[in-house]
Amino acid sequence: MEQNPPDALSRREVRRSFALGVLNGALFEFAERLIDPPLVLTWFVSRLTSSNLLIGLVSPLGDAGWFLPQIFISSYVQRMPRKMPSYTLAAVIRVASWISLGVALWLADSPVLLLALFFLFYSVARLAAGLGGLGFFEVVAKTIPADRRGSFFAWRMLTGGLLGLGAGWVTRAVLERFPFPHGHAVLFILYCMVATPAMVAFILIREPPGIASPRTISLGEQLRRAGSFLRSDPIFRRYMAVRTALGLAGIALPFYGIYAKNVLGAPEGMVGVYIAARVATQLLANLPWGWVSDRLGNRLVMLWTCLGSGLISLAALVLVVGVAALAPQGPFLPYLVLPLFLLDGALRPASALVGNNFLLELVPEAERPLYLGLANTLIGIVVLVSGFGGLIVDLLGFAGLFGVSTLLSLLAWWWSRGLPEPRVRRR
Repeated sequence: MEQNPPDALSRREVRRSFALGVLNGALFEFAERLIDPPLVLTWFVSRLTSSNLLIGLVSPLGDAGWFLPQIFISSYVQRMPRKMPSYTLAAVIRVASWISLGVALWLADSPVLLLALFFLFYSVARLAAGLGGLGFFEVVAKTIPADRRGSFFAWRMLTGGLLGLGAGWVTRAVLERFPFPHGHAVLFILYCMVATPAMVAFILIREPPGIASPRTISLGEQLRRAGSFLRSDPIFRRYMAVRTALGLAGIALPFYGIYAKNVLGAPEGMVGVYIAARVATQLLANLPWGWVSDRLGNRLVMLWTCLGSGLISLAALVLVVGVAALAPQGPFLPYLVLPLFLLDGALRPASALVGNNFLLELVPEAERPLYLGLANTLIGIVVLVSGFGGLIVDLLGFAGLFGVSTLLSLLAWWWSRGLPEPRVRRR
């Protein structure tokens, strides 16, 4: 089982790492809210194309780009006593990609060219983030004790939420001040200006050396070993089943804003209101979720996350059916989806905890890069598949999409009931 950082790592050093990691998370949370993929980026693509397939791919593509590369670099990371260099290299690529995207969108004017440039640089930036993902979690595992990681991630999101309260209004002001697509170009440059010091803060963490693989492992052998984990480890297999169902349930998320725009007539600036609502409830929920994770364990957080996900998509389904049946009129209509963003914000801290934070406690340090890489690459495939939610909208409408999401969340909850609490197993 995973161990706490070595005794040689002093409390002062843990506090330093904790503070730098929280600063990193706070700045990144603010930066991400400026370009909020399920809202801002999805809205941006919907201005360039009417294809629900492309619109629905935006947010999942970004998430998949972070997850997908990790199994392929896991053997390389496993051979490194210190993992920070992999994070640093990824940071350089990310900065270059976001600057290129902002400049390209400022200069281009053809909708087809804008769409192509966006998907190109956005994909490169997210793939680079994935290249640094294993290094990030390895450094966290080596510098933050297991019984403080819930609070660590909660404080990252809490401080980011405090900053993010203003991100929705910044986004709204920029999009109303600059004509399309220059407003989005400005947002991408602002994103880069905030994300760069965030990455520098994390790079300043003093990572201790850890267990490194003594030999070179080929990609083929690494994939075979990964497959053996799925066959021989029933707990990991169930964990992956839960995360798969929960990831597929995310097909609905990008379409809450699109439903508000296309059906309820939400104006361009309304996206800032939705972001502010989501950030506000996320801010309130961060520390309570961190307390539950640290004191009661991540299994309970997993169960509640699955139920919460189902509640959000069920509320969206009720809204769609109600609007279709009653056909209300008035300027208040775009505000009917606010509860969805409020609920989603309250659930986001829990969603972060049930991912890699749960897995960090389940697996041994020597095999941690492979376990994390396998899990994240598989989830990347799942998230990419969830991007085809636009096809479900075309076939079944918004009600069909939200209904499918509800069923998948309930399936994830049912499977999660069989997961153990890692800290109980260690005792």
